[in-house]
Amino acid sequence: PMINTYNNSGIEKTIRDYIELQEISRHYAKKRNDLEKEYNKLLTNFSGEEKNYNLEQADKIYSTYCEMIACEEQSRIATESFTEAEGKLKDIGRILYEATIHAEISLPAINGTPARIKSVMVSYNNGQVFIR
Repeated sequence: PMINTYNNSGIEKTIRDYIELQEISRHYAKKRNDLEKEYNKLLTNFSGEEKNYNLEQADKIYSTYCEMIACEEQSRIATESFTEAEGKLKDIGRILYEATIHAEISLPAINGTPARIKSVMVSYNNGQVFIR
């Protein structure tokens, strides 16, 4: 069975949340990892074993560290929200007896990609959800 969704339906919002939060979660996890590499590089490049920094170097290391921690928190929040949206989609799948859902989902601009309409297929297999 195929089910079409209409603008702003509860299912459409859940699919949109799932896609958005998955992208945001990946973005923050990657950014956090990049910042950790930068932080470690700064520690090594600025002083090596001596552990002496000038004010500018110390500030750069500190601000990179703070940004890394902020990204870690954003990633955690996005991952928790994504997991919640995934749970809702799994509930929808159970309610619809794992039917496939075809939908046109409007997505806002995320991580530099422009706002767009995405044609998606939501399918279920043994309680797991897949979006293509």
